[in-house]
Amino acid sequence: MEKYVFSGSLTDEMHDMLITMPDFEPLDILISQLDKSAIKKAIKWKHSGFCRWLFIDSGAFSIHTGNANTTADEYIEYLNSIDDDIDVFAQLDKIPGQFQKPKSKEDYEESARLSWENFLYMRSRVKSPHKLMPVFHYGEDFSVLWKMLSWKDDEGNMLDYIGISPANDVNQQAKNVYLNEVANTIKMSNNPNVKTHLYGMTSLDALSKYPCYSADSISHRLISGYAKILSENFGVISVSKRIRTSSTKSNLSFVDTADEYNLNLLKKEIESLGFTLEQIQDSSSARAAMTMHNIQKMIKTRYAYKEDRVKRSKKLFSL
Repeated sequence: MEKYVFSGSLTDEMHDMLITMPDFEPLDILISQLDKSAIKKAIKWKHSGFCRWLFIDSGAFSIHTGNANTTADEYIEYLNSIDDDIDVFAQLDKIPGQFQKPKSKEDYEESARLSWENFLYMRSRVKSPHKLMPVFHYGEDFSVLWKMLSWKDDEGNMLDYIGISPANDVNQQAKNVYLNEVANTIKMSNNPNVKTHLYGMTSLDALSKYPCYSADSISHRLISGYAKILSENFGVISVSKRIRTSSTKSNLSFVDTADEYNLNLLKKEIESLGFTLEQIQDSSSARAAMTMHNIQKMIKTRYAYKEDRVKRSKKLFSL
């Protein structure tokens, strides 16, 4: 994988913490077009070198939930106004069905049809058509993906990039089977080298098993919000100061349960990034910054993609 993309806006405090780390690397960032103030800040950071690559999302999920509304023309106008400063942008797609309601075959057919129509409409009107990414949704027939892989523009150019949207309401095992089928379909197509982006991939282990050019996640925000960090030595652990009433392992603070050796090992890891244990416990921004640093490092080492990690599964779908 070329790019692990951190989804969502970052605070100035997180920026300042990350940029002072001894081995800081510029970030790849995804922000919804609905958060224009965050995009403005990210463009500024791109000019300064903090952001390496900026991906604009359409906000389709917020529209799907009913929390936002926009049109393709409004989105196109905004994209064209910032075209010089962004690297890729998702089409305004139609997410299948209605939010939190069971989906039918007709829902998937409708989402595929409307999304493709919107893609073609946008491609004819944006300043940089090659930056526009169509989206293939979990549950849509694989003939839809095949159509994307076979499509050519008026000059005979095939798609550079396709977004793959696995369902958020299925378990990781089902996602893995699905991603394996996606990868096999692409490999058999006339566009086997197309770049793919995986939406909402929180599992680093899964990313080590399935080929893609990029993937995004908000896991750094979720982990820090629950008073946890991703440690290079111990994985995701709680550093909460609060007394837990539950005895479940996931709710126990590592700080309270670790022996002296392992606690000192954690402290050394934290201190190597310029923090103290107390800062990590008290600051959500510090926890997020540490987790982001470790994700960047681990995605290149322990969770780097290797083809031999994939366990071939039976097909979920047929073409």
